[in-house]
Amino acid sequence: MQKKIAIVIIAAGSSSRLGQAKQLLPYKNTFLLGYVLEECLAAKVGDIIVVLGANRVAIASKIQNFECRTCYNPNWATGMGTSIACGIAEVAANPLDGAIIVLSDQPFFDRTLLHQLLAEQSLTNAPIVASKYQEGMGPPAFFAASLFPELQELQGDVGAKPLVKKYFDELAFIPFPKGNLDIDTEADLVHLV
Repeated sequence: MQKKIAIVIIAAGSSSRLGQAKQLLPYKNTFLLGYVLEECLAAKVGDIIVVLGANRVAIASKIQNFECRTCYNPNWATGMGTSIACGIAEVAANPLDGAIIVLSDQPFFDRTLLHQLLAEQSLTNAPIVASKYQEGMGPPAFFAASLFPELQELQGDVGAKPLVKKYFDELAFIPFPKGNLDIDTEADLVHLV
């Protein structure tokens, strides 16, 4: 039986180091967040929530034709933790088996990662399945619904790291070598070519 999943895309940051909304940077005949949304929609694994914060009006107007819902994190400036909490609160009311946290600034993200996360989770029954980067690990990552209460408590700018640390012995991974390549500074724009 297919699991009931929601996808939570974190697109709330202000891109302060870049000086412009990275979510809207041109990429692959669309824009960066548009590309991530297209891949999530093509994967057909569940409903999609986009968490907005900084630049929310501009971003919301660009994604209004995508099949997704948005939620606004008024505390976006305090870091990614509150954006994850906001997105999970939005989906937690529905009977779900879990949620996949996706970032809006990973140009090498694609739909196959979502399928790999779910396949690995089915295989291992792990409460968290994270992506293993060339350096480090992180999103996209699957979190079981049993962790929703803890995800909704997240604060600060460390994302879901406290949960990953807490449940490290139960973690499973999929390979995403280029996952650590994201868009933070002008130097990173090379990844969008």
